[in-house]
Amino acid sequence: MAVEKSKIPDNWGKRNGANNGSKIAHKRIINTLDQDRSPLVQNDDIKYDVYLQGSYKNYTNTRGSSDVDVLVKLTTSFGRDLSNLTADEKRRYREDMSEPSYAYDDGFQDAVYEALKLQYRESAFKNPVSYSDKAIDISGSDNPLPVPVDVVPCQEYRVYHSYPANGDPEYTEGMRFKPRDGYDWWVNFPGVHYENSRDKHSNFPETVRMFKDARDEYNNRYVFSLSAPSYYIECLLYNVPDEILRTTDLTKRFDNVLSWLEDDYVDLDAFQQASEMESLFGDKNTQWNTNDAEKFIKKMRALFEKL
Repeated sequence: MAVEKSKIPDNWGKRNGANNGSKIAHKRIINTLDQDRSPLVQNDDIKYDVYLQGSYKNYTNTRGSSDVDVLVKLTTSFGRDLSNLTADEKRRYREDMSEPSYAYDDGFQDAVYEALKLQYRESAFKNPVSYSDKAIDISGSDNPLPVPVDVVPCQEYRVYHSYPANGDPEYTEGMRFKPRDGYDWWVNFPGVHYENSRDKHSNFPETVRMFKDARDEYNNRYVFSLSAPSYYIECLLYNVPDEILRTTDLTKRFDNVLSWLEDDYVDLDAFQQASEMESLFGDKNTQWNTNDAEKFIKKMRALFEKL
């Protein structure tokens, strides 16, 4: 392993300096969407929440982190998964539910987009707001916010676990959204992800940041970059036992995490996302593939040995 010959750089694992800027941007987005002229406010049927998600929320943002992720979640209506319910529970659910007054496909994405453009677009030549595939991007030299922001219009999503005749139903809350020009739903559970991550050892966020820094270092050194999105790195490391994460020395911890991931008895196919609502690996649009994960682990070992 040659741990003594390797050294994790002192600046790895640190959060970047935009943490205060993310909070300011979050508050300004809320104020913008809540203005009287906002299409969201003009329509009485639209109810929504706004909150941070991603690395800034989870304390895993690094020096290389840029955009702050903000969710604008429609709560007037919600998507649902009833697959865990019995036939009787499904019948009760359908009897209780009525057609919502406003749905995601009634133009929620456009309403959020227009509200942001009303506030931040000064002219065709000074327009920091654009709609990419999955998010509304506020960035560039004309961005009035302290940091770049990705705003994701989404909808509440519920996975029901019970629907009793008496008492409250049990469900896990998440969110879902569609890409701008897509038809497939993307489902995620950022709230549960956050809570589960908080229950990990206190070194978990720092460990995630360290491995994200290592990925960035690798991609800066070599022509062929790694396909290792930050979200998947975080979920990969979520499966590492706390006894490995509690190591204080960063170099030893990095090496120990890799050694555990490299062990033959570790089955990547059994790994869960941090929400524990879905497997980390698979064919869904929210899942990683084991080939890229194994390549990531292998290249992290190669990088470690050359530090």
